[in-house]
Amino acid sequence: MTGVLAIEAPTTKTGCAVDRIDDLLFDWYIWSQGYNPGVDYQAFDSSCAQSRTSRQWMDYDEIDAEVEWAIKKGIGKLLDPMIQKLHLPARVAINTAMRNFEAGVEVWSSMRLHGVDLAAEYAQAKAILCPQLVAAGLLTQDACKPAETAL
Repeated sequence: MTGVLAIEAPTTKTGCAVDRIDDLLFDWYIWSQGYNPGVDYQAFDSSCAQSRTSRQWMDYDEIDAEVEWAIKKGIGKLLDPMIQKLHLPARVAINTAMRNFEAGVEVWSSMRLHGVDLAAEYAQAKAILCPQLVAAGLLTQDACKPAETAL
């Protein structure tokens, strides 16, 4: 099926423990990588915008992939404004960490964070996002670590 990515959740291959915030950020990252802002023409004809193809020929894996993509899209749409409000080093740290999660090893870095501790900046970004994720209903309060232990 086109447009649906089958990418596993992040693992601990990068040497750091993965928590629920990492999972949500990874879902946002996968969704954001699939985002297409437009190509100067309308993506569909408004006269048949509500038309949907039948799913009768889809197998369970295709239906599952479609549902997973819908979940990632929902999480991405909730998380994107929160992430965009962070300062630039925090956003770069999140993107770099997600690229490393996707690769499964620490291979990505950023010249924008030259001289900045990537792990500390990422931990600080997670600490800032955690109360917002709780308020959005994506996390429970006990998932948030105090800011001083997150750094």
